[in-house]
Amino acid sequence: MLSAYGAEVIKVESLAGDDYRKAGNFERVVCEDYKNPLFTIQNSGKKLVSIDLKHPDGKSAMLRLLEDADVFLTNVRTGGLQRLGLDYKSLHERFPRLVYALFSGFGPKGPVASNPGFDSTAFWLRSGPMADWQVPGSFPFNPTYAFGDMSTSSVFFSGILMALLGRERTGCGTLVNTSLFASGIWCNAVSVVSHQPQFGGKRPLDPLRPADPFSQFYMCADGNWIGIFDNEYQRDLPKFAKLFDMPDITENPNYASLAALAETDAIVEFVQRLNALFLTRTSGEWREYLSGNSVSCEVMHCIRDVSTDEQALANGYVKELEFKDGLRVMMPCPPVHFSDYEQRSYTPTGRIGEDTDSVFAAIGYTKEDISRLRAEKAII
Repeated sequence: MLSAYGAEVIKVESLAGDDYRKAGNFERVVCEDYKNPLFTIQNSGKKLVSIDLKHPDGKSAMLRLLEDADVFLTNVRTGGLQRLGLDYKSLHERFPRLVYALFSGFGPKGPVASNPGFDSTAFWLRSGPMADWQVPGSFPFNPTYAFGDMSTSSVFFSGILMALLGRERTGCGTLVNTSLFASGIWCNAVSVVSHQPQFGGKRPLDPLRPADPFSQFYMCADGNWIGIFDNEYQRDLPKFAKLFDMPDITENPNYASLAALAETDAIVEFVQRLNALFLTRTSGEWREYLSGNSVSCEVMHCIRDVSTDEQALANGYVKELEFKDGLRVMMPCPPVHFSDYEQRSYTPTGRIGEDTDSVFAAIGYTKEDISRLRAEKAII
C-alpha cells in the first residue's frame, strides 16, 4: 500500500527469497518470475534486493540502506532482530528519526509473544470467529489465504503514517507495532464485548433463532441466498409487514420486539414463514423488489464473481494486468482513493535481487563492490 500511494519501498529478501513467492503453489496460481499474480498483489512497485543479513558485509549494507530511510518495516520475530542487531533499541540509538514498524503474530509481550504467528493462527483461531461463526458440528470454515494479513496491514498502514506525522512534529522517530491477534480482536470487537459472561456468554449459531429475522440470510427459488438487513426491528416492523404481506406481525405481541421473539421462541415460527416466503421468488427478483423499497440487501456472490463484477470495475476496485507470456489477471487494488492523487499502476514483480545493483549503486557501492559482495554470497 505504501508503494501504491507513492513511497519508494525497498524489499529486502533473504538469498532464498520471500516464501510468499511460492504461495501460488498452495492456491493453484502460477508463481514464476514476472508471472506471479499473488506475490504481485503485495509487492508491485517495490525495489527488490536480496541480502544475507548474517554476513557482516550484508549487515553493513542493510545499515547503509537505513541511513536515509524514513521507515524500517519488519515482521521478523524479536529474537531474530536482536541477534541481527536490528531491534528497535539498536536502530533507534543509531537512527533517531527512523520510524520502526514492527508487525508480529501475537504482540510483543505475553506468554506466546515469541511464537510464530500466521494469519490462520493469530488472526482467526485465537480471536474467536472460527469457533462461533458456524453452525455447531460443522467443519471449520477456511478463510481466504492472507485475509487477516491484508486486514492487519491495512490498519498498520495508518499507524505508520501517524508515526511519520508525529516525527514531523517532534523530530523523533518511534516504534509503531501491531499484530495479527490485535487486528483479529479489533475486527471482532462487537462479539468480543457481547459474548462476555455478564451478557450471557457464548451464543450458539442457530439458523432458526437469529437475533433479528430482518437481519438474516434466506434461500431463494433459484437456490441462491440473499441477505436482508433492517435498521432497527421495531421501527421497521410495519414496513416489512407491508412488503411481505404479513399484517399480523404488527398485531401479535410475540412479534413486537426482538426480546419478545426470543423470550417466547416465536422467532422459530417467524423465520420458518420467511424461509417459505423467500422460496417463492428468485434471488434477483427479491433483490430488485427489496432494493426498490430501500431495504439493504444483497445476493450472496461467489469469490469467482468479483473479478467481473460491474460495480467493482466501474470504481476501479479491480484492474487488469498483463504478465509474462500474455497472462492477463484482474488484480484487486488498494481500497483508498483520492480525487487529486493517483495510485501507481500494478507492475509484475520480478526475480529475487531484481534491483540489487541499482539500489546499491544509489547508496555508494561501486560495480566492483557489488561484484565482490555477490561473489562472497552476501547479496544476490
